[in-house]
Amino acid sequence: MSDELRVKFWGVRGSYPTPGAETVKYGGNTACVEIRAGERTIILDAGTGIIPLGRELAQRRAFEVLLLFSHLHHDHTQGFPFFLPAYLPTARLHVFGPGGTPETLSRVLEHNQSSETFPVSLRDMASSKDIRSVRESQVILWDEAGIRVTESAAGAGNEAVVIRIHKSYAHPGGVYVYRLTWRGKSVVYATDTEGYVGTDRRLVQFAKDADLLIHDAQYSEEHYWGQLAGFPSTQGYGHSTVTMACEVAAASESRQLVLFHHDPAYTDAQVAGMESAAQAHFSAAQAAYEGMELALSRASSAPAAPLSARERDVKYAHHD
Repeated sequence: MSDELRVKFWGVRGSYPTPGAETVKYGGNTACVEIRAGERTIILDAGTGIIPLGRELAQRRAFEVLLLFSHLHHDHTQGFPFFLPAYLPTARLHVFGPGGTPETLSRVLEHNQSSETFPVSLRDMASSKDIRSVRESQVILWDEAGIRVTESAAGAGNEAVVIRIHKSYAHPGGVYVYRLTWRGKSVVYATDTEGYVGTDRRLVQFAKDADLLIHDAQYSEEHYWGQLAGFPSTQGYGHSTVTMACEVAAASESRQLVLFHHDPAYTDAQVAGMESAAQAHFSAAQAAYEGMELALSRASSAPAAPLSARERDVKYAHHD
């Protein structure tokens, strides 16, 4: 089993997919992040980035998957009907997310694939599926006994993947923030959240000392405040600016920050500019791009180094 906690970004945009010449470097697929803890595969959100991920999982025969939804807005669920492992009878999917009742998540996914909206129903997908809503107070464990939802992580061994939940109200309808820990390394996934004046202190506490913080940074400061020509103010939309993301990273003393959920209207040049602005506030910051991989090793305490501009260009030239 690998000693590294590996994070790969398959979709980094918010709101809707944006293919085209001006989004080649950072990518145009909507939110999807893969975390590999040894041979275990955990997926965060099912935007369109989950479609190429599904093809790769089928090729490497990774047929047991834990899929976590941050919330159920369309850009975080729209790729699931095209997720190849869901159609394979050998695959076992554990699909968890928010909801008022244990059945909320399954009802939403069923509606997304109702006969009025999609030609294949959720029930017609041949995989084995455990779909349920979980509560903020619960803990998700994946160890030698399998995947289960408990009320406590007490007794979990160091080899267990431990996932805790923080419910944020800084996005319309609420959103789950996840903290995944394995072998002493931790990743916090905080998409679709808007910063508060003086920083979101509950989120800061939840992300305390994270090795990697993935944080929403959809808007430039000018866009957020309504000072960008042709764009309305987005205050209250439930998304953050670069400054907000950096404030959480600094206050939580996270080792590394990845800017995520880029605005679909932004070009590669605009996202690059936001990355530079972030690094002026928090040096260990970088903007997420499709295909980016970070490895968190138990033996290393240094942040994973971002690819150089040349390395990034080469990677994109060969990215599927």
